[in-house]
Amino acid sequence: MHAYRPRPRRCLGLRDLGGWMLKHYEISVDGVWPDEAGFGTALALAEAALPQPPLVPGRLGVGFLILHRGRDCDYLVLAWWDRENELPLRVFVRPHGGGDWRAARDGESFCVWDLEVIGFERDAYVATVLGGGDADLARADYLVRLLPDAAG
Repeated sequence: MHAYRPRPRRCLGLRDLGGWMLKHYEISVDGVWPDEAGFGTALALAEAALPQPPLVPGRLGVGFLILHRGRDCDYLVLAWWDRENELPLRVFVRPHGGGDWRAARDGESFCVWDLEVIGFERDAYVATVLGGGDADLARADYLVRLLPDAAG
């Protein structure tokens, strides 16, 4: 067991993935940011996991992704809001030192550092989209609420 220590985190704004507008976060175990080129296959897997079309009743085509450079593996965490108030999640993993990207297996999931982003996104979604009002305005309001960067 390793003692918990905050990790550097940053938000790179919005990313269009298959017509979905996703908030793009990165987390690093050691202050070296994920190499986005190395996440290309994971991003393709994430795009294939997103339901189409993005905009249907009860779904605003919004969510977030986390590129996480972990201790032993790289992770891509994908989450999108669906069925009005549900948050489907997918995790993709690649061991450091090589290997192919794949869907997480039993026992592999998002971690305590990812949960910080997930918790913020839950609160932002409740405050904007589930707060009532015009769906287009709520969508726009949700997309501009970004978790501030943290030095770790």
